[in-house]
Amino acid sequence: MTKTALVTGASSGIGRGIAHKFGEEGWEVTLVARRKSNLEKVAKEVEDAGGKAHIFATDLTEEGNPDAAVQFAIDKMGKVGTLVNNAGMGRFEMVPDIKDESYQEQFQLNVWACMAMVRSIVPHFKKNKGGQIVNIGSIVGYLGISKGSIYSSTKWALRGLNESWREELYPDNIKVCYVGPGFVLTEFNGRKEGGTPEEQEWAMVPENVAHVVYCVATQGPNSDIKEISLQVLDRS
Repeated sequence: MTKTALVTGASSGIGRGIAHKFGEEGWEVTLVARRKSNLEKVAKEVEDAGGKAHIFATDLTEEGNPDAAVQFAIDKMGKVGTLVNNAGMGRFEMVPDIKDESYQEQFQLNVWACMAMVRSIVPHFKKNKGGQIVNIGSIVGYLGISKGSIYSSTKWALRGLNESWREELYPDNIKVCYVGPGFVLTEFNGRKEGGTPEEQEWAMVPENVAHVVYCVATQGPNSDIKEISLQVLDRS
């Protein structure tokens, strides 16, 4: 097992939690996100935890940047064993209020950027005779929600990509897994990092998702985890 990973959306929330987990386990990681100052903080946390970190600040929605991020990771680490597509965003609007730019922004980051990252790294994985891709989706990739039609549809689309990639890439020993968490305490959609006191009573934390991602990344050679959904324990 190659203990190297490229994690997108790594400057906060779930991505930061995943980076921490890899760091605690002594992995070398490349962290990708837009906010360089935040990435620098996360990189220090990873190294303080026992790992090694490199940062690449970029906007993955712009053409060419996913390729640049993958090449940077290869140049820095020599070999990438796991790609975690975590970068994402959400806009929540009633149907009459849906804006064209809202649709475009969400599909560009949640779907196109993931595709571009996978397209770029697959030749590297094939050269190395294997690799692991983890696509961070959402529980709404299984069900629709009010005001979230566009966001939910991006996660359904990502699941479709996940299914297709699994069938196409498994002969090359490239494993692909969709991870769909429910409500996690992050700054997603403008929320406060860490959540409200009320939310802290029942919601999940990034470490819960990070645990699952690490299990996928370290699975045995003869298993191939297809997808994992995480729900909060109290669904009342």
